[in-house]
Parts: sequence; C-alpha cells; structure tokens
Amino acid sequence: MPKSNQSSSKAPTQGSASSAGTGGQTKYSFIKNNWGSRPNFQASFGLKMTPEDIEEGNAILDAFMEQDRRDAAAQRK
Repeated sequence: MPKSNQSSSKAPTQGSASSAGTGGQTKYSFIKNNWGSRPNFQASFGLKMTPEDIEEGNAILDAFMEQDRRDAAAQRK
C-alpha cells in the first residue's frame, strides 16, 4: 500500500468509520496512519472532497483495507 508524506493537517475526515474486516481498525485510523488525513488520501488518487469523489475514495479505501486484512491473515498462517 502506498504511503504519502505525513501532513500536520487537522482537517476532519469524511465518510463512515467502518471497522468491519480490519481487526477493528476504522477508516479514519487507516487513513490517518497511511496518508495523514482524508484530504491527503483523496488527493493522492486525484479525487476532490465532493460527495461523489468521497464515495469513490471509500471504494478504494475498502479495497486497501480488505487487502490489508488478507495480508495479515496470511502472515498468521
């Protein structure tokens, strides 16, 4: 998973804080740990902070989180 430069931005995140399938990690914490903020995450994929782009960002995020969960499960075997 790509990591970007961490930002000191305290911008609020958008979207749900789902923890399903990630060992309890929320979307907020996943974004915070890997991109620093939701705006940084969105920008790294060329997305804006519009409702439509946030929906697309959530789909990307869900795929990253699912792969992270699968990688963690494979390491436990």
